[in-house]
Amino acid sequence: MPAGWSTEGDASSGDKTFCDYRQPHKARIQVSRSFQKGGGLTATVVTVGIRQYASASDAAESFTAMEKALRACHQETYQGSVLKYSPMSVDKLGDRSLGVRIDSDGTTVLQQFTLDGPTLINVGTGGLTNAEADTATKLLRDQVDRYEAAART
Repeated sequence: MPAGWSTEGDASSGDKTFCDYRQPHKARIQVSRSFQKGGGLTATVVTVGIRQYASASDAAESFTAMEKALRACHQETYQGSVLKYSPMSVDKLGDRSLGVRIDSDGTTVLQQFTLDGPTLINVGTGGLTNAEADTATKLLRDQVDRYEAAART
């Protein structure tokens, strides 16, 4: 992470999906980490996650299921809050990429996903007064580059 970010501890990945779509395959390995910058109303949170599947085809089917759910579902209520989903443009990385803007209770979260072989990499950022797409894009690009470098060795 760039200077100024602190870890938020281990993030619970949970099994929640957009509009509770059914995942066709379960990730073999799933890790996530959250970071925070600033505080109070100006705090920004970033979450980075990696889900590795048994095969590239399992990962692609899971990515397709998420795409399909986001095309069909634009809003849901989760833990008492209404979440509104909007497609968001993202840089094309890995095999496929998608972005979703999530608005709820005056807060915006920008979530970006990239499919890279058997792995789905995601980065999300948000806050009450700021959601930085550039930060999420840079972090996602860095994660994809690191994953691909590790896969080559």
